[in-house]
Amino acid sequence: MPPTSRLLGAALATAALLAGTGVSAVAATAAPAFTPVRAAAPSTGDLKAKLQTALNTGAPAATRAAELEAGEAGLPLLDQIGTAMNAAPPSFRWTILGPVAENGDTLSATLQTAVDGFDPFTFPLTWKLVDGDWKLSREGECTVASVAMLPCSL
Repeated sequence: MPPTSRLLGAALATAALLAGTGVSAVAATAAPAFTPVRAAAPSTGDLKAKLQTALNTGAPAATRAAELEAGEAGLPLLDQIGTAMNAAPPSFRWTILGPVAENGDTLSATLQTAVDGFDPFTFPLTWKLVDGDWKLSREGECTVASVAMLPCSL
């Protein structure tokens, strides 16, 4: 007898025994065989690495596109952003600040940019959960474009 049949048989036998004693039995339901995969909320360092990958014009297009909600359609804008960042003063720097807040399928954090001699600027960024992975949202990509003073039509 297969293991599943033995378990069912044992459950039925137990129910039959309980029925004769006046004790009621509640049918048990099996737990799901698997839990859906969901990416854990990444850290600020993880989000910075994801954005660096997307902005790296030397990386394969498929690798970069995998970091974007817009996919390959978002790459031309990121190429323009990368060009603008390369023309920025040598003291230009950026990072991702926390807290990282997860709200359903949206994740938010803060992009901070700075140039020596000026106060830092902060911008809200969002990522979307797509196919089990956090990807820079279209809105987030447009925010990064606005930092580089570029128009966005994603």
